[in-house]
Amino acid sequence: MYFDDKFIESLPEDIAAAITAICKKYFKTVNKLSGQESYTFIKEALGFVAAYSEANSLGIDIPTIKGDTTTAHNNTDQFFQKLQAQSSQQISQIEIEQYKNIHAVRLGTIFHYEFSEGDLGLIQNLINELRELISTTKELEEDHRHRLIRKLEKVQSELHKRVSDLDRFWGFCLELSIVVGLMGKNAEPAADLVKKIVAIIWPAQTRAYDLPSGLPFKLLGQPEDDKSENSKS
Repeated sequence: MYFDDKFIESLPEDIAAAITAICKKYFKTVNKLSGQESYTFIKEALGFVAAYSEANSLGIDIPTIKGDTTTAHNNTDQFFQKLQAQSSQQISQIEIEQYKNIHAVRLGTIFHYEFSEGDLGLIQNLINELRELISTTKELEEDHRHRLIRKLEKVQSELHKRVSDLDRFWGFCLELSIVVGLMGKNAEPAADLVKKIVAIIWPAQTRAYDLPSGLPFKLLGQPEDDKSENSKS
């Protein structure tokens, strides 16, 4: 398999960027192959695009392979060239929108969450510690560690003094909470670091919604503390 698990794990979450990566993988590989090996790769490449398109509801029309190897090669090249050009245009437009949102947040013209410089620096330090823990956790498979680290680095790169959303951070916390039990001796330290980060993120979120300061973080459906037990202490 040319489009193996390692390649799939390396794909960007952004669809246009992922399509570009797939096209680059195609051209880089197909030019090194010949004969039946090239023909087999072409079929796998088209099958992978078809699967990716279906998984993301993209509706990409996959060409039918006809004729000899040379004809199939040329037709598939044209398909990937067109696909790459379309994704490049989409990426440019996405990047313009991203810059627009970044500057709109900085200018305070759209809804945003805001951190102090001190809190932002503390979050970055805590994330660095968390990344080190994940990197040294032998209980997780290498691919899983790399995936978590990439997501964590993406979270870190998007944290600024003002941000438009915190969705990626909460998504990472959810995934980490699922695998934390597999982290052996690093499970508790990792959970503690996430709790410290949440203790900074949560107040910023409540401020943005004009909620009372000091509002405790509570997951949906989480029961209230037993006041009777607290009163005994």
